[in-house]
Amino acid sequence: MVRGAGSSDVGNPIVVQPPPPTSTQPASPPAPVRRAQRARRARRRRHRRLAWGTATLAVAFSVVVAAGLPPWGAADATGEADAAGSGDADAAQVLAASTVPTTATTTPNPLLAPPPTVLPELAEDDELAPLVRRVDTTDRVVFITIDDGQVRDPAVLELLMELQVPFTSFLTEPLAEADPDYWRGTQAAWGMVETHTITHPDLRGAGATAVRREICDPADTFEELFGRRPTLFRAPYGNSNESVQRIAKDCGYDAVVHWGGSTNNGVLSMQQERLQPGDIILMHYRDTLEDDLADVVRRAREEGFTFGRLQDYLSPGR
Repeated sequence: MVRGAGSSDVGNPIVVQPPPPTSTQPASPPAPVRRAQRARRARRRRHRRLAWGTATLAVAFSVVVAAGLPPWGAADATGEADAAGSGDADAAQVLAASTVPTTATTTPNPLLAPPPTVLPELAEDDELAPLVRRVDTTDRVVFITIDDGQVRDPAVLELLMELQVPFTSFLTEPLAEADPDYWRGTQAAWGMVETHTITHPDLRGAGATAVRREICDPADTFEELFGRRPTLFRAPYGNSNESVQRIAKDCGYDAVVHWGGSTNNGVLSMQQERLQPGDIILMHYRDTLEDDLADVVRRAREEGFTFGRLQDYLSPGR
């Protein structure tokens, strides 16, 4: 009640209310922090699922080998044994079991492709590096390629280390120079580093001198940074022509590499509905790379494919 003028406070003491109790609960973190925390938890769950799937397949594969059943490449070995006679059957089984992994491991990785059964015949041309959109092979193998290098997420390195499958990074020179330790980390995670020009131009519209600089100069830089001279080149936007192929050949590249499918926001899209032997898959070093890798691994498992090293098919021995 509001007192009027001249009213008396006698007999009506004013009661002072105590302030409300202060909450002992910590303040909720800002929304961006909460989103980052959720993303980290989701990433850890995704890593565990991928690692569990790989481990499960590895155990199944080990059981097959232990049971003496024919794994990868065994059909050819068994056929040879039949031709030679039953006395060589045991030797054929030993041969088949010995051709499984490309790299010695205690537990075979079911996502890792065995060595190429037959090397592809690349177009013979003394002046032009061959243009490769899909590797010519009947092996049930596909190839991971990752371009540019803008986003260098340590979580991606962790995932690649867990998967233990080959992949190829096609990097522009400035992004390679910006963080060479990260790219050396990709080499330790089964990766190979190849070139993708300096400034990422459309090479079909550039002059001959500029094209030569864009293609050739990064090879020297990458050899110094990463201890290996690049053997494969990828033209930005997939825009290549005979001039690009000729300069690539002059600069020592074995092939100009395009692709037959790509990922976007965690979804793989192929030119055909299903994966084909020798498919080259394009990804990018972006914020969505973890999701992109997860979808590619899922598709490969579902459709019965393994992951191979592109250089084993296009630059053997280099």
